[in-house]
Amino acid sequence: MNASGATSVSAEGARVALLYVALTLMLAYPLTRHPASTVLPMTSDTDLYLWTLEWDVHALTHQPLAIFDANIYYPFRHTLAYSENLIGSALIAAPVLWLTGNPVLALNMVALLSCVLCGVGAYVLARRVGIGPLAATLAGIVFAFAPPRFFRLGQLHLTTVQWVPFCLAFVHAYLDSGRRQDLWWASAFFTAQVLTSAHGAVFSVVAVFGLLAWRAALRDPMIRLAHLRDVVLPALCAVALSAIVFFPYRTVQREMGLRRSLEEATYFSPNLTSFLASPTHLHTFLLSHLTGASIPPDASAFLFPGYLTLALAAAGVWMSVAPSPSRARKEPGRVLDRVAHGLEIAVIASIAVASALALAGGARLRYGGNVILSARNPWRAWVVCAVVVAFRAALLRRVPLDLRARPRAWVLRFRRWSDINRRNDVVFYALLAFVTLWLSLGPPFGLYRLVFDWPGFSFIRVPSRFTILTVLALAILAAAGFERLTARLAERKRIVAASVAAFVLVVEFFAAPLNAVPYSIDIPAVDCWLAGRPTPFVVAEVPLARPNDVVAWARRQSTYMLHSMAHWQKTIHGYSGMQPALHDALYAQLLNFPDEPVLARLASMGVTYVVVHTELYSPAEWRRVGARLDRCKEWLVLEHAEDAGRVYSLRRPVGSSGDCLQ
Repeated sequence: MNASGATSVSAEGARVALLYVALTLMLAYPLTRHPASTVLPMTSDTDLYLWTLEWDVHALTHQPLAIFDANIYYPFRHTLAYSENLIGSALIAAPVLWLTGNPVLALNMVALLSCVLCGVGAYVLARRVGIGPLAATLAGIVFAFAPPRFFRLGQLHLTTVQWVPFCLAFVHAYLDSGRRQDLWWASAFFTAQVLTSAHGAVFSVVAVFGLLAWRAALRDPMIRLAHLRDVVLPALCAVALSAIVFFPYRTVQREMGLRRSLEEATYFSPNLTSFLASPTHLHTFLLSHLTGASIPPDASAFLFPGYLTLALAAAGVWMSVAPSPSRARKEPGRVLDRVAHGLEIAVIASIAVASALALAGGARLRYGGNVILSARNPWRAWVVCAVVVAFRAALLRRVPLDLRARPRAWVLRFRRWSDINRRNDVVFYALLAFVTLWLSLGPPFGLYRLVFDWPGFSFIRVPSRFTILTVLALAILAAAGFERLTARLAERKRIVAASVAAFVLVVEFFAAPLNAVPYSIDIPAVDCWLAGRPTPFVVAEVPLARPNDVVAWARRQSTYMLHSMAHWQKTIHGYSGMQPALHDALYAQLLNFPDEPVLARLASMGVTYVVVHTELYSPAEWRRVGARLDRCKEWLVLEHAEDAGRVYSLRRPVGSSGDCLQ
């Protein structure tokens, strides 16, 4: 695409963005009506996203070179790398935080903007692969609002994958035009995705390397050593900038012994009914009438992309792969030859399916109380495979199987096909959809197990998240399907058809009102009082919830993280994707606060202040804890009391055991 073409696509993208803004306002209601005071309920994860955005903005303006040395989980370093860093999203949130001081509004603006940018990104990608503006608009609607991505709106690190399609679009642009500046744009968008979401970075790598491998298989002249000089400098810049993020994670992984296990990925793998689950009104209405269950009770995620999306995608694949009638007349071939070739493909496919089922130990697809597909015994799949082999064997006398000549014939046929379809990327996106869908099934189905040790893959502990990339591929396939189905229509009729398709997609994806709940960050006055104390200092807060109540325990830790936003000094508390073993032991001791062992432990760690939230104790617990605090005056000095909270300074008694229990 030439420069004027690129400008045209950019201008189109700006115009179509208004449509995606309007759809976001409608489909994300009432979050879009009250973005400053409501959130999609993720409990402790929501607190984590709010704290992370605030910390990133604080660190970028006060200590940018130490941004990963966050104030949580004292005394450990690089604690921002205990979960997604969200730096790229913080750059978007920063103006909102500076103007309003409202982290909830900043969080929601980032999440809602991701819908618009995902739509525009898919639109630009579809236009880059040769799809017209009407069909490309449909691609944007699918990627922005299809359930597998849209209903992760509350998971900020998963919804902000908007730079993946932009990166892919410019890789396509370079492969088609050879312009070096397209590589620089691809590098910039990849870096933006690395800074925004590590999940999105893995998706970008899978898609880009898959595209390059596909073009190499098609003998694309741009995939040659002579063109490496164009790639080296942009790639080095992207790698160098990505290393700023990579090395803290690598350090944490080494120091903490962090390693995801296949068992963990297996535990989080989706069941097959999840791929039929969707919370939209139309989907639940249809399925409740067809199966009696609107959403399967055992579904672990909403992974159904929509009926029209699948129908258009199937049309796009079929019409791109199937030979045209004119070509079929030129190469009629014998009927038995075609049957034999079809059986050979079926043999290969049946072996692959039987192998996957054997690895998974069988599979059963239920919806509510209905069994849709049952393959609990893998040997049955091998029986089917044997039957197909037998049918092919029956044709050996009429259509001999030459194991030496047949592969050469396949190679020659593939080369002829590749020469014709080198710039037809529909087949690539069909393969991308298939591979990422297979990955999303997790270790039981084999492919995820094979790539688990590759860099980045083990980071994604929930395999179903690969369906986000599947949806992007389906969006391009659906756009291609619409483009081919309406190719012979007059312009006015195509506009009407596109409008109808867009309307049907929106109806399919409509689930408003979303379950947005009121939310605000209320930092206690005693924590705000600490902001005026001389720095640096280290804070511990009590009480903690019992660890056997996982939800309450996590929420208490994430709440104390939010309290630290009042002063940004170090705190022993934290909530993230991992937790140091030292803190597991420390939190267990803190349940006995304020006995001497825990006070000695806190003092040895360098804790300066202990904040006691008296309102979080039951009356009986507070009478017991208050009495023990009175006996610990050698350790704890009351510095401030306000609004059912107390701040004690912590010091180790000189030459005294100071047993608080005596």
